[in-house]
Amino acid sequence: TAVAATAAVSYKTALYQELPFFAAPAFTSSTTPSTATSSSGTISQSSPPQSATVTLRLPLGTLFDGRDYIFVTESNVRGYEWTEKETDILLDDLMDAALGTLGGQDTTANNQQQQQQQIITDYELSQIVLVPTSDWDSNLLGLGSRYDVYDGQQRLVTLNLLLASLRDSFQLEATSSSSTSSLDGSGGNNKRSVALKATANEISSMLLPRKVRKEDVKRITLRKRDNVLLEKILVHNLDHEDEDDDEQQQQQEEDSTNKAATLPPTNTWSKLSPKQKSTLLTPLSNANTRIFHNFIHLTKRLSLLTTRERLRLLDYIVERVYLLVCIPETSRIARNIVMSQGRKGMDNEAVDDFKGLVCFRYTLDEDDMYQTFDQWDELAAEPTISISSSSSITNDSSSSPPSLSSSKPIAVGRDIITSACLLRASAALRTKIRSRGGDEVYEWERWLRQELWLQNQLLAKKQQQQDNNSKSTTDPLQPWQGKDFFANKIQPASIVLHKFRTRQWDEFTFLSKDVNKKMTKMERSAVIARFDFLRDVIMGVTSAKEAEIVVLDILLRAEEEAMSNGGGSGLDRYLEKFLPLVESWTLWMALTRPSPMQRHARVFSLLDAMDDVDSVGAGIFADDDEMENVKAAMDEYEFGASAGGKRLAAAILKRMSTHLMLEEKKGIPDGGDVSVDFILPSKFAKGSEWEKQWPEEEERVEWMNRIGNLALVSSRPRSRTAKKKGADSSWEQKCVNFKKEPWLLTRQLIELDGWDAAAVQDQQKDILSLTDLVWSFGTKE
Repeated sequence: TAVAATAAVSYKTALYQELPFFAAPAFTSSTTPSTATSSSGTISQSSPPQSATVTLRLPLGTLFDGRDYIFVTESNVRGYEWTEKETDILLDDLMDAALGTLGGQDTTANNQQQQQQQIITDYELSQIVLVPTSDWDSNLLGLGSRYDVYDGQQRLVTLNLLLASLRDSFQLEATSSSSTSSLDGSGGNNKRSVALKATANEISSMLLPRKVRKEDVKRITLRKRDNVLLEKILVHNLDHEDEDDDEQQQQQEEDSTNKAATLPPTNTWSKLSPKQKSTLLTPLSNANTRIFHNFIHLTKRLSLLTTRERLRLLDYIVERVYLLVCIPETSRIARNIVMSQGRKGMDNEAVDDFKGLVCFRYTLDEDDMYQTFDQWDELAAEPTISISSSSSITNDSSSSPPSLSSSKPIAVGRDIITSACLLRASAALRTKIRSRGGDEVYEWERWLRQELWLQNQLLAKKQQQQDNNSKSTTDPLQPWQGKDFFANKIQPASIVLHKFRTRQWDEFTFLSKDVNKKMTKMERSAVIARFDFLRDVIMGVTSAKEAEIVVLDILLRAEEEAMSNGGGSGLDRYLEKFLPLVESWTLWMALTRPSPMQRHARVFSLLDAMDDVDSVGAGIFADDDEMENVKAAMDEYEFGASAGGKRLAAAILKRMSTHLMLEEKKGIPDGGDVSVDFILPSKFAKGSEWEKQWPEEEERVEWMNRIGNLALVSSRPRSRTAKKKGADSSWEQKCVNFKKEPWLLTRQLIELDGWDAAAVQDQQKDILSLTDLVWSFGTKE
């Protein structure tokens, strides 16, 4: 991908201004040299990283002193989520530790001494995980460091809100005391005012550490959309009394371009009417709303404390509250640390980190960032209803796969998005991707960068043709970005995969009667039967799960062909030539249980063959030995001995039944869950007809779990009476039940007079003979 990134940089430099997402990879690799910012602010090459991790136990006063620790939330896709409940828990703990009570109690000398003795322990606020960023410019900002908060965002933001509330309380009290002093002419209040103001300024320097001749920087900065109110709180809204006229004018000019400056002062927020609060918060994100309410709540709580109590609380927070600051060298190490501890919120997963990369690091425009972010959230919501048939597929001229859109948001769930990313990245990179420990994020980013490079190469050629056309007056083409990757790669694949796994066959465009008018009703039923078999085997048998890589690829290609050409030879190629092969090789995986390497090799061969538009492809046909191995494996497989084996047997028998019914031009039942029933039961009473027909235990054990002794039945709850008394275990009762089944293979059993060893063996042979008719591995060209 390094070569791809280099070529992409050359392309974008020639046509557009440099794009930030190609400047440096989102994750550094231990195999490539890294870059570091020197004290002069220049970027210098460093030796390969040694994956060092530094862990420090620091008091909050050290962490919030100067510019050594400035926080951003670039890779944290979670917003600020703490409510007043979590904020109260933190404040109660701090007040109890600092004051010995919850504050607002008796402050006599004896009580104060007693409380002072109670403050004997430090308060451990657990671990935060920070990753150094490389964008700190010491020329503009001075000496310091900026860190990406990988874990600890909720606590750090709340601590900033708490300190801001304390700062405002001291500042307002200082102003009030100064006004009183000027009215009565006393000097005591003036000294008190100076002391309180100095305390407020001390806290301000923690939240907004200023340096002479350097740009201002805030202690913590959220994503721009979530940072509106927090910025207002940290910057402070009270008059800049210590600034001269030039500084005030400069500040006003800066505020005129600052969205936060247009908001009402923070000391008036608690006095806003419900309508005013609604007007303020409606256009803002949910994170801003929580910040607003938590700040007001903290301000009200602190107003109940005396000045002495607030000072003691401040001293305790600064001097006795400790955080375990873990600073890994790379994001990869940070993710492993967080995931190994089960931290980072309640349910953060690798796909959430990939979401952050796609939406923010690899997308240019801020509005596009948040629009993509919101669309991803809508897609990741838990599905409540099936995907509406009103969903349409539109083709984006800048990409080959179709893009699915709907007037209403389509939700498929986060697990489906994760699976779709794993499957599509495996197909694109032709490699096995492990979904353990978060390492898949790095493969996903490699897939993302590869797609960006390929698409931007195509755009470069198109731009060159457009520039060579002197008559062309069209605007320059926009580069392919993360937002396009989501809209044209992740979203379509997730929706198609959701339809496949939930059997929503009617929702596929290539199966629509209105679009694919050439497909007959029987042909459509045959295609659905193949996909239904693939779905049952892939979801029911572990050794066949890799087949979903190529199945999803076929579905996406078929959708694209149906959308662009309404069917035609391209669609026929996928459905008539490749789909039967994929189905057969999936059966091979399920029965012979090859190694994961062998399964992936077969899948990638099928993908390569589909890319070869001139032929079906080489290396994807089975020889005679492989075909015999499949039949031998089916003959010897103990299907009834395991739950997975029963699911596989049900899928095989269902597929055979639908094949026979289609041959007889009969309609097939609607897709639904099926199971298998032991014709010869595993247990029966002594002296029963089963014991008479199967006297030899060795023979019963040999044939009990074979596919010839299994009958396909619709999944339906059995009555307690039947379960308890075995009312349906006799051959006669089984025939009565089999007659009610819609499956042809099952109904054929009622023609037999009984079920002995000879009948099972005949059924086994009939099933094996059907294998050659239903599944074809093709012939070598």
